[in-house]
Amino acid sequence: MSAIRPIRLFALAALLAAPATYAGGDERDAARGEEVFMTRGCLACHGVTKEDNAKVGPNLVGVVGRKAGTTPSLLLTESLKKYGVTWSAETLDEFLANPSAKVPGTAMGGILTDPQQRADVIAYLATLTD
Repeated sequence: MSAIRPIRLFALAALLAAPATYAGGDERDAARGEEVFMTRGCLACHGVTKEDNAKVGPNLVGVVGRKAGTTPSLLLTESLKKYGVTWSAETLDEFLANPSAKVPGTAMGGILTDPQQRADVIAYLATLTD
């Protein structure tokens, strides 16, 4: 047997396993996301209604589709303004995994290491529309 055959078999097995691995993470649940948001203390810093603008972090109503660093907050940093992305499921997922690593100098201390929790929180944030 050639050395390439086991590599091909391994690659094929990895490809076939990938959908099963990510199937659970593909389902986003806004209700679970709201629960994570509330229990992780996110509400202490972020408003989730149009009127709730008296928090240290930016109001998250309409965050999905908004450019980073454009909503006033007490802890808005130049780093976040310069980050320059538009918040989407993908950019929020990358940021929420480790905010200070993704955008050095950001004041956000919360980290969501669990991919399913991030997906659920992002689904919840997507419900916060104008």
